[in-house]
Amino acid sequence: MKEKVILKSTHPEEYPDLTVECRVIPNDQIGEYLDTIPDDKKFYAYKKGSVKARVGKVGEKIKTTLKTIVDGKEYILSEEENTVKERDGYPDIVVTNVSSTSNEQYVVKNSKFIETYSSENDEDWTPVYDSRLLTQVDENVIIMTTWGAPAVCLAGSYIVTYNALENDYNTLEQGAFDSTYKKDDTYQKKLKK
Repeated sequence: MKEKVILKSTHPEEYPDLTVECRVIPNDQIGEYLDTIPDDKKFYAYKKGSVKARVGKVGEKIKTTLKTIVDGKEYILSEEENTVKERDGYPDIVVTNVSSTSNEQYVVKNSKFIETYSSENDEDWTPVYDSRLLTQVDENVIIMTTWGAPAVCLAGSYIVTYNALENDYNTLEQGAFDSTYKKDDTYQKKLKK
C-alpha cells in the first residue's frame, strides 16, 4: 500500500511544500521487510552527545517537530503533540535533544529515561552505551510504531531496531543520525568473530 505525505517547507516564502509517496509497512511486517534489505545497508550504532532533561508537569503538552533536508531544502518531517503523564508513580521526563539538528523536544517515560541516560550534575545527560541495529532504506516508507504513531522514513534514512521480538522499531533521519549517533565498529567486529 502507498500513501502520499506532505513535507511542509520551513521557508514557504522561498520554496513550496513537497509531496512524497511512501510505502506503508504495518508494524507486524517490519521485521520481514528489514530481512529483504542487503546486509551492507545494516550496521550497529549508538547515541552520542548529551541531552537536557527535566521532570515534566502532568498534563503539560510537548510538541515534537522533526526536520529533514531534501535536495538542500529543509522540511518538517513530522509534528506530534504528546501529553506528560504520570506512569508507575512518576511523571514523564521532557528531553531536549541539543545535539540534534532539530533541537527537538520529546516525552520519555521516567523509568525508560533512567535506563537510557546518566548524569553527574542533573543538567547534561549522556546516553548509556546501547548499540542498536540500523538499516538504511532505499525507498520512502512509513512504519507503524508500537505506540501506534506512523513514522516516515525517507530514502537514505534508517529504521532503528529496538526490540525485534516485540516489533519495536522507529525511524532515524539522516541528519539526526549524523548529529546524534556514531557507528559502532567494535560491536561490528565482535559480530563477525
